[in-house]
Amino acid sequence: MGDPAPAQASAISDPQDVYGEFRRPLLVLALTTGIAGFVDAFAFLRYGAFVANQSGNAVLLGIGLAGRHAAWPESAASLIAFAAGTGVVSQVRAARSPWSPSLRGLACAVLTLALWAVLNVLLHHGRQGGPPRIALAAAGGFAMGALATLFVRTAGITTHITYQSGTVAKIGERVGRWLAGPDNGRKRARQGTFLGLLALLCYATGGGIGTLAQQQPLWVPAWGTLALSALSFLLRCRRSKR
Repeated sequence: MGDPAPAQASAISDPQDVYGEFRRPLLVLALTTGIAGFVDAFAFLRYGAFVANQSGNAVLLGIGLAGRHAAWPESAASLIAFAAGTGVVSQVRAARSPWSPSLRGLACAVLTLALWAVLNVLLHHGRQGGPPRIALAAAGGFAMGALATLFVRTAGITTHITYQSGTVAKIGERVGRWLAGPDNGRKRARQGTFLGLLALLCYATGGGIGTLAQQQPLWVPAWGTLALSALSFLLRCRRSKR
């Protein structure tokens, strides 16, 4: 992976870098992408829409409008709610506060995921279809939009929690630089390739676990909430200077 020490030092002042805001940053990257894959698989199989993979929702929306996907309103609701969650929580993170942006972002992600968990129980995991399932897709999309703001870099390298299409594209670019790029950039490209593969592996693993968890559909978002809450123990203990 190479020595990330210089990147770690610069990340300490960057609230959008997992190295700057969390202890055990690779564990945080693995856990957050795993949670996203976990709830994404559950939502797709239960609601017919993704809550994290908004590229997939855009395609499902088009298929639905062409008359071949009945759950297109769920996809539209999740897509819109994801954007709203990202926008709202980004403003919460940017606001003046004695607390660090990552603490505020994590609190928002946990609270919105907990709200989704409560609604999933009250609305019987959308088994009746219609408006309840649309509302649940929106609640999940909003929570994942909040989670997407938590960090966007790892040791100064762009990484994504929910947007894995970008991860695949970046892996391709970095493998090319690793194999054929200038010598002074190969170590960085190798590190970025490792981080991308880690994110993909954890997202896919989470998706597999989320699929198996269909046997207990009421509690899947609650398990995600508990797992995400564990990140509070990995936050760096300091307050924002803003």
